[in-house]
Amino acid sequence: MMFLSNSTLGEVVWTQLKFKMNAYLGAVVSLIFVQIIGLIVSMNGNSSTGSGVDNTSFTIITISSDVVFAFVGIWAVFVGKLFTTKAYRYDDFSFVATRLSSNLANFSVLCLMSIFAGVTTFLSNYILRVVLLLVSDVDYVKSVSIFEDPIGTIVNLSIMIILILTISAGGYLWGMLVQIHKAFTYLLILLIITLLVTKTGQTILQYVFIENESIVFLIVKLIALSLVFFLLAILCSNRLEVRR
Repeated sequence: MMFLSNSTLGEVVWTQLKFKMNAYLGAVVSLIFVQIIGLIVSMNGNSSTGSGVDNTSFTIITISSDVVFAFVGIWAVFVGKLFTTKAYRYDDFSFVATRLSSNLANFSVLCLMSIFAGVTTFLSNYILRVVLLLVSDVDYVKSVSIFEDPIGTIVNLSIMIILILTISAGGYLWGMLVQIHKAFTYLLILLIITLLVTKTGQTILQYVFIENESIVFLIVKLIALSLVFFLLAILCSNRLEVRR
């Protein structure tokens, strides 16, 4: 059989990527909504201390974007899982594509969304400080400027982006497993409980997130973990039945 043109894998993935970025804008909208909820919850601060001298009293409130990141992490899990549902997978039948190209396009979308989520979550820390000055009785806000510590800013931002990507890749693998068998629906809950309460799980968490010679080593671990999740998801997708 002869064809007038032959598309390479890269061209097919690029075509699917452009389509998916337009089709999945709802995920970006939900991200913004989740971040707003996180900002509202963070308004009370993570901790506070107070003191007073004579007739003057003051309260020091510590705030951070940790709550916002926690909400974004939950969002990342379910967005990764959402991309594996039949409704989303059947969109790929609009193209002459393979499961490999579809998986690569999905992972590329997750990478781009993770970058956007990481940047906006990082900046939410500064947005929160501005909002506190405008709507509360806070008189003074002190935070490290991006320009005061540019290297630290880049490192923290990179870790946040890669961590969100790792979480979304884990959600993507979880979704593929659920498509194979519904019993895997409860796998994530079981896995989280196992990691938190068992000695083996705590050892794994400590090795990945704590026992690191440098920040670069942590970043390499997270990237490797993301790739493992993604490769396992590709293997799982090969076991799915074709569309009827």
